[in-house]
Amino acid sequence: MSRFSNEHQSRVPGDPSENDSVGYPSTVEDLSTGARITFLERGVDEQGTYLIMDGVLPPGVDSGPARLHPRSEARSEVMAGRADVTVCGESNVLLLGESLTIAPGEAHSIRNRGDDTLVVRTTLRPPGEFEAAIRALYEAGAGGRPDLFAVAAVLSHYCADVRLAGVPWVVQRPLLGALAGIGTMLGRNPLP
Repeated sequence: MSRFSNEHQSRVPGDPSENDSVGYPSTVEDLSTGARITFLERGVDEQGTYLIMDGVLPPGVDSGPARLHPRSEARSEVMAGRADVTVCGESNVLLLGESLTIAPGEAHSIRNRGDDTLVVRTTLRPPGEFEAAIRALYEAGAGGRPDLFAVAAVLSHYCADVRLAGVPWVVQRPLLGALAGIGTMLGRNPLP
């Protein structure tokens, strides 16, 4: 499943996040793959609200199925290792210090094909409830043995912030809704 840790507590004044009780940095980890995300900072600057996080992928691990952020732009920079990033079907190799910007709605995924651990720092603008969505997805099993009903409930609930890219939304929306409903009836919906 997942593991959550808070290394120290600090809050951003006026942060509208559902995660007001979560301090930064705060890490979620997929124990089955070793992948983890450390949420570093959430705040507001002259460009608006943002969330900064480090994604860590061990060799041979990917970030999961291609996804998109309907309303958010993501700027990702390689802090360590080598990233194989696919954006809208186009492959890119990013080395230490290189970055790219992923526009709202662009399908993307990241894979570590190298021999070293990959660290990618991403700034998401605006973040919406992306952090809450990721925490819930990791709790649902992430890359290990995810609970289909729990994942469907999370993706259905947080669809404004993260969606699967491989299935058109017109098909994905009713399917996720149906699976989330079944999950709720079975007591497997992790959301309140």
